[in-house]
Amino acid sequence: MDYTGKYFSVVGDSISTLSGMIPEGYALYYEPSTMLSAGITGADDTWWGQIIKRLGGRLLKNNSWSGSTVSFHDEFTPGSFAYLDERMSLLGDGDLKPDVIMIYMGVNDWASGTPIESGEGVEQRRSFAGAYRIMLDLIKKHYPDAEVWCISPAVSTLRGDPNFEFPYYLGGRHLREYADAIGKVAAEKGCVFVDANKNEKLVDALDGIHPDKNGMMTLATEILKARGFY
Repeated sequence: MDYTGKYFSVVGDSISTLSGMIPEGYALYYEPSTMLSAGITGADDTWWGQIIKRLGGRLLKNNSWSGSTVSFHDEFTPGSFAYLDERMSLLGDGDLKPDVIMIYMGVNDWASGTPIESGEGVEQRRSFAGAYRIMLDLIKKHYPDAEVWCISPAVSTLRGDPNFEFPYYLGGRHLREYADAIGKVAAEKGCVFVDANKNEKLVDALDGIHPDKNGMMTLATEILKARGFY
């Protein structure tokens, strides 16, 4: 596909938020003071802004909610889960539909130790793969012509700390399990799997998770490489 002039929408968590760019009422991570610390001045400094700019596309909607998961969790904010129609129905703008939908989710599911699959008392919406399936089904229903990128979380590092060790088992399960689940579900649903979890260069982050400006540029490049553009 030639992406020049195409409309892109984003589904994400805190890593993809930006002041003034997400729906009203959504929790925000990259607010003005955090943007200053990260060296981020606007959309062109984010991973998604970098990708859209490099491919010659246009942003349609950024549906990113700080702290959100794909799956349901009792203790998390009601309405924030990405498997909900309330979120997936907001990726277009009236009659204007996205040509490409980039999903960068899973970090908070991993950090919460979310079960990978349903079964044995775990309902579909409470499992990562199960909720991801629901999310993709909703996207397919609302935007049947969109190309959907299911991007696995990349590995990051703590800016300025050469001794930082990435917490692969942050929630008790290895991050790779969630990346593999994304790949499996993407294949089931006919979507594009972008395995950014195999990033060759680590993403510089303010706290080991949230990228700074340099980390955003790295993340964009690693996603595009995994997508086959480099």
